[in-house]
Amino acid sequence: MRKAIILARVSTKRQEQEGLSLEDIQLPEMREYAELHDFEIVKEYVFSESADRGIRLKFNELMDFAKKNKDIEAIIAYRVDRATRNFADAVLMDNLRLEHNKELHFVHDRLVITKQSVGRDITDWDTKVYLAKQLINRLKEDAHNTRYAKLRDGEIPGLAPYGYKNEELDKRNKTVVVVPFKSNIALKAFELYATGTFSYKSLAKRMKQDYDVHMPWSSFGTILKNRFYIGEIYDKATDNYFPHHYEQFVPYELFWQVQDVIAGHGKKKIKYAGLPFTYRGLMHCKSCGCAITPEAKKKKQKNGNEHNYTYYHCTNKRSKHKKMEYLEEKELDDILGQLFDECKIPESELPRLEQTLKEAHGGKVKFNKEQVGYHNTEIAKLQKRIEAAYEDKCDGSITQAQYDNFRSKWRSQQKLHERKLSRLSQTDEQYYITVSYLLEIAAHGKELFKHASPNEKRELIGLLGSNLLLDGKMVQITLYKPFSTLASCLDSSIWLQRPDSNQQLLPPGF
Repeated sequence: MRKAIILARVSTKRQEQEGLSLEDIQLPEMREYAELHDFEIVKEYVFSESADRGIRLKFNELMDFAKKNKDIEAIIAYRVDRATRNFADAVLMDNLRLEHNKELHFVHDRLVITKQSVGRDITDWDTKVYLAKQLINRLKEDAHNTRYAKLRDGEIPGLAPYGYKNEELDKRNKTVVVVPFKSNIALKAFELYATGTFSYKSLAKRMKQDYDVHMPWSSFGTILKNRFYIGEIYDKATDNYFPHHYEQFVPYELFWQVQDVIAGHGKKKIKYAGLPFTYRGLMHCKSCGCAITPEAKKKKQKNGNEHNYTYYHCTNKRSKHKKMEYLEEKELDDILGQLFDECKIPESELPRLEQTLKEAHGGKVKFNKEQVGYHNTEIAKLQKRIEAAYEDKCDGSITQAQYDNFRSKWRSQQKLHERKLSRLSQTDEQYYITVSYLLEIAAHGKELFKHASPNEKRELIGLLGSNLLLDGKMVQITLYKPFSTLASCLDSSIWLQRPDSNQQLLPPGF
């Protein structure tokens, strides 16, 4: 009987509760798979963590255990995206396969990768690793969407400022309420500072002396600039303010009077907004590691016409270059456009790749339908409760205040379900967008890139790879899988070979 390890993972509590339960789904199916394929399970690694944050101790522990125990022949995981949530994980798993002769079994994907695997199996593996990374990106976007949905609804997505506190109404609904003593301290700070006779330091000293409030002077600066006190939540990511519906205790005129005093103590900082260059911030110098910066130039011809050009060169902050190399943006366009040709998949392989992507989708459609049905049912139930409470109010069974409280509570719960429905739709759409991009890049990448806008070019490059390095007039990029595999298999006669490297070094006009 051969020996194996089980790897079971969820990244969030939500995954555990909604479709990827460790105890109810992943472990039972993997144990059954092991029994059917005559594997003895030596150890089970069961953990919940995000592969996108910090060092994954348990994952690394599994890697070490598999390497040290030569009698372990296989690692069994539920799906590729359970075992590899980013490209770093994929490299580690590939190392187990190639250097330590371990088999990788993915039960739900019906995929087995061994040291001898080539061609289509490797392409399937690379493709699913790529989609796993895109899932991480979608989860991040989901978190951002949740944050902005709350902001649009007038809810604070984080901790309330001094003078308020976050309060839980029930397991799913929270609010922000005023704290009597602290709110009085905050209001007093506004009133004192508005006189123009205090600095932040002297204000902190006065509050300690009069009210026994021990706070760093910088905290008062944060309080006095916070527009939450006049009904607005600041979102740093978008540099925008959103109105909120919580109680306010600082008068509007007093707040702006304080801002005038603050402005009088120093000049307002002005943010520099960079000019919109296509490849700005995307590349570094291969030789010295400094950033590659764009530079706009105008050239006047003999006939009087002026032409605008954009050149890219190293900032040379480390003073390592005696002579600077300049590369025009059109040359960069040609170089990177050629790279998409290097990743072109043979037409005959496109249908099979599309089928692989559909299989990677797995049971997601069914799961989404179930979740949509659940949330719609809950919304309808809550609506019936609101209507029944209204009838009770009209009959005199409950008071207006009780009705308002019930309606507010149930309407908040409805909004929560509505947001989840929206996220399900967005996540599903994002999956198909990613798949569509992958197929389009594989088939027509060069043409897409040629006619893309500057922002679209940046997005396409971001899907293709990372770590762009400029070496004189040559560009190096680290391709993501499966594009590294596709690039090495441009010639259909070597389609079954394994790529030696995922780095492409391309000169102008290659």
